[in-house]
Amino acid sequence: MRVVGIIAEYNPLHNGHIYHMEESKKQADSEFCIVAMSGNFVQRGEPACSDKFTRAEWAVMGGADVVVEIPTVYAVASAERFAEGAVKTLAATGVVTDLAFGVETEDVNALYHLADLLDREPANLRVYLLHHLKQGKSFPRAQYDALADLGVPEDELAILQQPNNILAVEYLKSIRRFAPEIRPLPIQRIGNKYNSTVLTGKLSSATAIREALLGGDESVYDTMPMSVAAAMRFDEQFPVTFDRFGSMLLYRLRTMSLEELKALPDVAEGFEQVLYRAARQATDLPSLLDLIKSKRYTLARCKRILVSALLHIPAGMTDALGDSIGDLYLHVLGLKRIGRGLLAAMASHAEAPVILRHSDLSNCSEIARASLAIDALSTDLYAYALNRELHRDSQSAITV
Repeated sequence: MRVVGIIAEYNPLHNGHIYHMEESKKQADSEFCIVAMSGNFVQRGEPACSDKFTRAEWAVMGGADVVVEIPTVYAVASAERFAEGAVKTLAATGVVTDLAFGVETEDVNALYHLADLLDREPANLRVYLLHHLKQGKSFPRAQYDALADLGVPEDELAILQQPNNILAVEYLKSIRRFAPEIRPLPIQRIGNKYNSTVLTGKLSSATAIREALLGGDESVYDTMPMSVAAAMRFDEQFPVTFDRFGSMLLYRLRTMSLEELKALPDVAEGFEQVLYRAARQATDLPSLLDLIKSKRYTLARCKRILVSALLHIPAGMTDALGDSIGDLYLHVLGLKRIGRGLLAAMASHAEAPVILRHSDLSNCSEIARASLAIDALSTDLYAYALNRELHRDSQSAITV
């Protein structure tokens, strides 16, 4: 039995995602599809446009057989950590045979070369990287310049200027390190670029779709399946924006000591001092971000730090959780009725506990329960921000 795995955020699910699911099943010659999906907060350091249960339901209606949650501590981490957590989660199912992911380049060999190079990390590469970091550059920029110093050709370096390609390289690294039995399956992206802000008909980028939703452009509904378009058009709580969490964030930061701020993931070089001062000067989220973002601390990095503060995520949590695949968990968010056989296969072959109900938590390790508590807190705060009835993590997965 071939089972294709997909790593996604579906923020929101759109026609390009449907194409990707269909093409992934076709190219993998697989009967089933398992999606590892971010929860209530996504890798760019913001709340998802809708809650994880709603997005899991969209995914199942769009073609996924099972949707499992990427633990929040990975979902709001750097690209490398995000990829590591997602790949490990799919590997822990014990049934995924292929991992399909979108790419913007046709030069797949270059992706493999870059992944191999970054995985081996030659001594000179580390030296060059530290040199550029000391100049105050962001990590992605420093890594790019270090690879250039190492002599990587310009055409390969250009590949790293596209977000999907960056994640593809990280997926390949993680597969090589943690799941060599899984076959990588790059899928050529169609439509406009990942970070394009302009709608281009029925196949548009998630970035363009989110901007169009906020701008009230009704042509955006043609880019999504009907179920998603209806929710975005008629449910006034969607799309959810980061601004709804501004007061919570400022309160949380102002109650944290310098030591607590320093212990957040990705905080270094005295950045806790910047956070401490900015939290007391800012009156809302936009002014807070203006005060803390810089050349070294990019907007996305700052947002991930803020989300980590909000959700009480300590530095080192991803390392502790990922020390053993058995310490992970497979929290099922959505399930297709005809996919129950796949779920049964997961139950038999999984290397981590399958979580369908609250009683399943007893099968988890201590670090897994700590991570699940963060997932649950994200649901609590997300519901509070929307001023609606709580949809607890202990509920059964949505079945379509």
